Amino acid sequence: MSCRAVDDETPQSRAEYFLSVAETLRGIADRLPNDLRRADQLRALAAGFERFAARLEQEADTSTSSAGPIKAKSGS
Repeated sequence: MSCRAVDDETPQSRAEYFLSVAETLRGIADRLPNDLRRADQLRALAAGFERFAARLEQEADTSTSSAGPIKAKSGS
C-alpha cells in the first residue's frame, strides 16, 4: 500500500497513480478507529482521487475512440 510516482504522463498512468493514492488514504483511515471524523475525511479524499482517476480513464477512452480508424490511401 504505497504510492508510487507517475511512470509517464499518459492518462492511464496518472489514473493508476491516483488510485494508489486513494488506496493509501483508505489504509490510513482504517488505522484510525478512535478518530472517526478524520477517518471519514480521509475516505472522502480517497473517493475524490478515485473519481478523478475514473475521469482520466474516461477521457483517455474518449480520445482513443474519437480518433477513429486510420484510412489507407488508395493506390490509383
